[in-house]
Order: sequence, then structure tokens, then C-alpha cells
Amino acid sequence: MKRLSKIKPDANRKAVSSATLYPQADQAAAPPPRKSPQGGQKEAAPGRQRTPENREELIAFVKPAGPVVRLLPYQQRWLADDSPLKIVVKARQIGFSFAATIRAVFKCLERKMTWILLSKGERQSRLLMEKVQEHVQSPGIVAQAFESNFFEGTMLKQLETRFPNGSVIYGLPANPDTARGYSGNVILDEFAFHADAEKIYAALYPTITRGYNLEVISTPNGQQGKFFELAQGAGMGEGDPARRLTEKDSSLAAPTPGPRRVKWSGHWCDIYQAVREGLEIDLALLRAGVDDEAWRQEFCCEFISGGSQWIPLGLFQMNVSSEASVDLPRRFQGSNLGARDTLYAGWDIARNHDLSVIWLSELVGDVTWTRGLIEMRNLPTPDQVRQARAIMPLVRRMEIDQGGMGLAICEALAREFPGKVEGVQFTSGKKETMAVLAKRRLEESKVRLPDTDAVRESFRSVKKSSNALGQSRFDAEHDSTFGHADHFWAFCLAEAAAQQPGCRLAEVARVVGRPLLAGFGLRGGRPL
Repeated sequence: MKRLSKIKPDANRKAVSSATLYPQADQAAAPPPRKSPQGGQKEAAPGRQRTPENREELIAFVKPAGPVVRLLPYQQRWLADDSPLKIVVKARQIGFSFAATIRAVFKCLERKMTWILLSKGERQSRLLMEKVQEHVQSPGIVAQAFESNFFEGTMLKQLETRFPNGSVIYGLPANPDTARGYSGNVILDEFAFHADAEKIYAALYPTITRGYNLEVISTPNGQQGKFFELAQGAGMGEGDPARRLTEKDSSLAAPTPGPRRVKWSGHWCDIYQAVREGLEIDLALLRAGVDDEAWRQEFCCEFISGGSQWIPLGLFQMNVSSEASVDLPRRFQGSNLGARDTLYAGWDIARNHDLSVIWLSELVGDVTWTRGLIEMRNLPTPDQVRQARAIMPLVRRMEIDQGGMGLAICEALAREFPGKVEGVQFTSGKKETMAVLAKRRLEESKVRLPDTDAVRESFRSVKKSSNALGQSRFDAEHDSTFGHADHFWAFCLAEAAAQQPGCRLAEVARVVGRPLLAGFGLRGGRPL
């Protein structure tokens, strides 16, 4: 077990309560006092087990260090809600993960307990645990952070933060096995994007019967999946329930309870509400950077129907693998001929507005594994060609978008690497053929994809439509961040290359029939 950090207490610093460190958070964590502040000591609300005295004892090892953290009202409401089942439908990047991790740290200070933070992948889990460490280090809480293996003999990583009173916070990538591996309070971060969400939820829900809390936090991700089902059950499936109440009840000062049979405490906060409550952000700049559908779903908290999406999220998630890579493994960077014979590439070329993407796939049996992505934005054409030329010795076949500037590039590489390069003209018929092949491969689970925002958004953005003659059309809106479905079309080209492998003359050439002069003898060194 490798210790990452240890924070040492300072005996000369005066201990203070979390009210000093996080004044608004402390106000949100407990009901209003029953006495006026001018009356002296605040009196705890009835039924609360926590008093100012024992609270001071619980956090006696806390010291102030750094600026005071000001939590916004929607974050305070989340901290104040002690319901065993909580769910929030929220906009991206408004600070809910920050609030959830502060709450977990506060709870760990009160008494010995365990919190498990489950994120969709190892990278996201690490980022969430970094927030925990920020809270721990800011006030100087004595804690220890570890990195270890979850189950011995596996490569699954976990991060741990341990407190002197025995409390512990674990950060783990979410899957059904990890969900069953621990007992404790659970936070599901960005749950709408978890693979196997149904199984994860089924594994976690019984822990509620043992007195633990379950908190679900996510941005909407289509009208499907377990998060959408839970949001509907909590009254969150059609926007903020508070807006559908009477004026008297729509103050947004309290969480909205779900149906009695579900017993979920629901919270809702889109980007506009977050700004009204104090979030400092340039709305116009943010809106200009995304297409209309992404804005409505990821920032306005609408569950958008995926009916027109060519690759639904569930189909994409079914083919995600942690072993797929966006960085080319070292074993492909040598001169091993066997490795070359299994690597295929697709290149969707762009120069100014969109992304130029090279997708590398390895064919293992009948399954293609993503082994690398080369993303180029506003890169001069000679530099793009230089990057493509560097990987050509590694691949067996590359298909290139030869429309526009791609024609000259394709012809140059085809001359330099004969038999390994094929140009593809992006006609409507050709795009339909490639899109249908890609979807069929995904439906057959014959693909292994990396789960990155760029790849996911690119696949999500592709829409199928029909004209008046019934002809199909596949297209996507331009996005200043994620391009114009460039990753998807590079993937389609790589899939087409892998399904039509090239060949070398040495592999197929053999003598057919008999030599022309077979059977004729020689006499004196001259033909008869």
C-alpha cells in the first residue's frame, strides 16, 4: 500500500469549528437556531444529537488554513438534507461534486463512518478524491491518503482517505463488483453515464436497509437508463418540480420529496438557477460553445429523447472498455511484424473549423479494440501529413477521407505506401454504408471504445434524417469543442479498413501450373 500524503497537525494552532471554515455550509448543515445570535450561545434544534460542545470535540484537530469557502444556496440545501435517499438533476460544472464531498468530510468528522464515492471511471474517481483532499488539506484536518488495490490480484485502483477517528472515504470506479465490495454511505457521481447502472443500483440499494445513505448526482443523459428512471420517480423527469407548485410553495428553499412509495428527496438546479443563486459564469460564452441539444440537456437539465440519435447512449456504453486506449501502446511502436498486421486506421481530415482525427484500431479475432487517437486542431497540412506518415509503417491499412484537401494527401500517401492506403469519397451513399456497418458492429458488441467526452459527444451528435424521396442522411451539428462528429467518422473509416484488410504479395503469390518450358530438355547447355 503506497501512502500518498500525510497531513501533520499543528499543536500551536487553535482548533476551530467548521462554522469558521465553512460558515454557510455550517448554517446549511443544521436547522436555524432557536435563539437570536444576540442572545449568546446558539441552541441546537430539538432532536439533533449534535451540540456546539461535542461538535467542537469532534473537530478538535481542525485548524484554519486558507480562505473561507462560500457555498451557494443550492449547495447549502444539499448539505442540509439528511434524507437516506437523495438525487439531484443538475447542470454541468456548477459545484455539486464539490458540495457532496464536503458533506462526506463533515460526516466523517462527526463520528466514525465509511463513505464510498463511485465514479464512472478511474480518472473521474481520482478527480473526485482530489476534491476530498482539498477539503481535508484546507482546514488542516489530520488525515492520510492512500492508493491501493481494491481486490488483490486485480488492476482496479482505489483511493482512500482515512481520518484519526477511524472514518474513511473510498474513491472507486463504478461497477457491480465494487458496489458489493464495501458497506457504507454511497455517492454515485454522474450516475447517468455509468456502465451497468442497473446492476450497480441493484447491488447498492439493499445497503439502505442497514441505515446507510445513497446520494445520486448527475447531469441528464437522454430519456433512458436508471438515472432517468430514478429522476422520474422523484418528480425530476420534466424539469424543476418547484416551478409546477403554487407560488407559495415555489421558493426553492427546500428539497422536493419524491413519491411516497419511492421516498427519494429530489433536488434540481439548471445553469440559470445556479447563476441566479450566485454562480459566476459567462452564460453567453458558455452557450456559444455548444449546440442546441447539448445546451438543453447538459445545462438546462432536459432529458432529451434519443429517437433521432444514430448511436444511442446505451449502445455506446455497451461497447466501452477501460482497456481501450487513446494513446498508442508501446508494443505497436517497435518493428514487430505481427503487431503491424492487426492495426488499422481511419483518418477524417479537416483543417480550420473541425477536428482532424486519426483513429487506430487493432483487430483481435473479430473484435476491434481502439488503440490510439490522434486529434489535430488547426494544424497545418504538412504537419498533419507528417503525423500520419509516422504511423503508416505500423498499420496494415488506412482509409482516408479524400474529399476536399484530403484528395492530395491520400494520393501522396498512396504513392509512398502502396497497397496500404485507400481514399473514400464521403457521398451520402458511402456515409450510410459506413454508418450502418459501424452500428451493426456496435450492436454485435464487436467494438471496444474509450470513454472520453470527445468520443462520446461525437458518437452522440450523429443524427439520421430522411429527405422527401426517402433517402437517408447522416450528419451532425458543428460544435466548437468536439468538432463535427469527426471522431465518429474516423472510427467508421477504421472499421471499414479492418473489415477489408489489405494483403501483401508475399502472402498470396505462388506458382500456378507448370513453367512454360517444363519438360523440354537441354543438350550441350542449349535448348533442344
